[in-house]
Amino acid sequence: MAWLTANIRTKTIQKIKTPMLTISSKSRYGIAALLALAEFYNSGLLQIKDIASRCDIPHQYLEQIFNRLNKAGIIKSTRGKKGGYELAAPPGQVTVLHIVNALDGSIEFVPASGENNAVIAELFHEAENNLKNILSVTLADLVTKQQALRKNVTYNI
Repeated sequence: MAWLTANIRTKTIQKIKTPMLTISSKSRYGIAALLALAEFYNSGLLQIKDIASRCDIPHQYLEQIFNRLNKAGIIKSTRGKKGGYELAAPPGQVTVLHIVNALDGSIEFVPASGENNAVIAELFHEAENNLKNILSVTLADLVTKQQALRKNVTYNI
């Protein structure tokens, strides 16, 4: 035990921060893929290999994501040689919150067990509502923002 204590004293101990709230890679990839579908809405079906390549998402992982999104009714798939995927509704009707809920379940700030402080419970309820409000942005809104960002990109040589 003395060796362990001495060894710890000679090393710099770094504080490791763990994130309190994270959006899973499944949801991040799902949002990115559906953003690609939204950009090409009414332009025909997109094949999963093209979406995976465009969004830099592993093909098999995207298949799993699209399976869930298809079951949730957010996208539609068509099989066959000319098959592919498309949004089941216009981009203005699909929110990021719908996507996250379909892939990761509903967002809830669950109070700690035994939490009986009403002020703290109200704080987390308000935070949950604010986050849901922020994630209620539609794919159409994101497409507009993305197009604006692309126009503002300047290249310096």
